[in-house]
Amino acid sequence: MGSRTAPDNRSIDGDALLGRVVALCHELKAEDVVSLDVDGLVDYMDHLVICTGRSPRQNRAIAEHVITQLKREAGVLPLSRAGLDAGSWVCVDLVDVVLHVFEPETRAHYDLELLWADAQRTEHAAPAAAPAPLDDVAST
Repeated sequence: MGSRTAPDNRSIDGDALLGRVVALCHELKAEDVVSLDVDGLVDYMDHLVICTGRSPRQNRAIAEHVITQLKREAGVLPLSRAGLDAGSWVCVDLVDVVLHVFEPETRAHYDLELLWADAQRTEHAAPAAAPAPLDDVAST
């Protein structure tokens, strides 16, 4: 069995990684983004991030975006990834944070939030869109 220790060369800690994973999910329009703080419940991860995509294609795109950007920005490589072929449930293990991207029906079926009901739950709303500049607004 492999070690679950994050490499020493990472330039990001667990809480910053959580924030970045959430932001990257929102960049590709993930819905219902939730994090579960499991730090006091298990010793092999700190957070679960659960989100919904509307299709297997979107789910794969969200997961691949997270993987690509974290590698580029902080040298973070996933310990494992699963489900990229089918796409109805994609799991990316980033050691401190484990990302689950589901289709709505699959998320409801497995209900990880209920399974981890003892964890502190945080809902992450999508960032508000920036208002259009005034000179772009049509005058009446």
